[in-house]
Amino acid sequence: MATRNPFEHDPHRPHYHFVAPQGWLNDPNGLIQWRGEYHLFYQFNPHAAVWGAMHWGHAVSTDMVHWTDLPLALAPDQPYDRAGVFSGCTIVLNGTPVIMYTGVNSPHQLPCVAYTDDDLRTFRKEPSNPVIKTVPDNLIYDFRDHTMWHDGSYWYQALGSGDGTHAVAPLFRSTDLLNWEYLGRMIQSDDPINEQIYECPDFFPSNGQHVFITSPLPMRRVIYMSGQFDGRRFTPTKRNRVDHGVSFYAPQSFTDEQGRRVMIGWCQEQRVEQMSRAAGWQGAMTLPRILALDSAGDMTYTVAPECSALQAQTIVHAKHVTIAQLQHQLRHVASRTLRVHLELTAHGDSSATLVVRQDAQSGEETTITWNRTHNELICSMALSSENAGTSKDTYTIPLHQSVGDALTLDVYIDHSLIEVYAGVYTVCTLRVYPKAKAESICFRATGELRITECLVQELSL
Repeated sequence: MATRNPFEHDPHRPHYHFVAPQGWLNDPNGLIQWRGEYHLFYQFNPHAAVWGAMHWGHAVSTDMVHWTDLPLALAPDQPYDRAGVFSGCTIVLNGTPVIMYTGVNSPHQLPCVAYTDDDLRTFRKEPSNPVIKTVPDNLIYDFRDHTMWHDGSYWYQALGSGDGTHAVAPLFRSTDLLNWEYLGRMIQSDDPINEQIYECPDFFPSNGQHVFITSPLPMRRVIYMSGQFDGRRFTPTKRNRVDHGVSFYAPQSFTDEQGRRVMIGWCQEQRVEQMSRAAGWQGAMTLPRILALDSAGDMTYTVAPECSALQAQTIVHAKHVTIAQLQHQLRHVASRTLRVHLELTAHGDSSATLVVRQDAQSGEETTITWNRTHNELICSMALSSENAGTSKDTYTIPLHQSVGDALTLDVYIDHSLIEVYAGVYTVCTLRVYPKAKAESICFRATGELRITECLVQELSL
């Protein structure tokens, strides 16, 4: 596996978010904390910065911030997976981790098992793979990705699929991971236009309810549904976006040793493929997010506290300042790896805009606006880059009703990757590619607005 050194001076490659050593990265796979170590597997093409020849890359960490590359975990080297080892999960069976993944022998996509040693360093595939040999219930060949849990004497798994019209999550159970009984459709979409395949299903309990997260095709946005599960059927009562940016896709979550539900998602590029191919790398992972449902079934998100392990140099720390005073202090900021924390209150017809990745000469900038009047967040990449072939999207996002007159913004800027947290209910991930250095930030506001706190830190590993 090539070293990371050739990319040290790439102005768009994230520094404190996880990226593959080289080549193409997509879905996080097999997330697990095992014996104090966090394991991140991921869809990986080590040969080129384009999708193809899917392997499982592998990295390990003690804090989900500082990752160490390990050798490839799985490669497409068997007749049943020669077209790719697709997404899957890791569970613990009889005290040892076991991987369930999708083996692809086009057009067939079927569940396969791989065993590992006690330290998750060596891997061997089950001789009888695939362990489900046919697609049931008139489902299509898109029959992939796995979410698993244990209940009583059974292991359960739901997969992502469809029937040609509706997205479907078929449900199976087994006592040994080798022989699986089909239990029917755990959930079926009623939107045949936007939801034809449930990619990357993720299913887990939270706060007396259950959550089903998926990345439906052709919608290509990540949604969650919360509701009740009777052991065979999931009945959702609420749904919303997990992340409001189009870059965020195919997340996976797991329960760590503290009992927290931790999510990591794939950040797709938002530039033309030729640019990524020329750069030699493509794709990144989000920072780890802690998930939980509130009592009403709404999902909450916070950055994992482990991210405080990032080295942070404070540039600005202002409390109870005027807009003019804050604008003056921000004039000295120049970095592409920042955390900006803002606590704001507003009344009447007011708005506040944080401008990041700004260059005054070129006019490049990315804006994050709180429109208090309409209780919405507006993330705009309209002026983010003069480079052709980069995204100019603007996302207008309704904020949770609890926001009211006060909002906390946490913005993580890491070269081309920006994660925006607006309170605990709203997250938006952006990818931006300024042509200039675009290292400045500034603040604009209208109406009656107060700044309770502004903290700006430069982050590094």
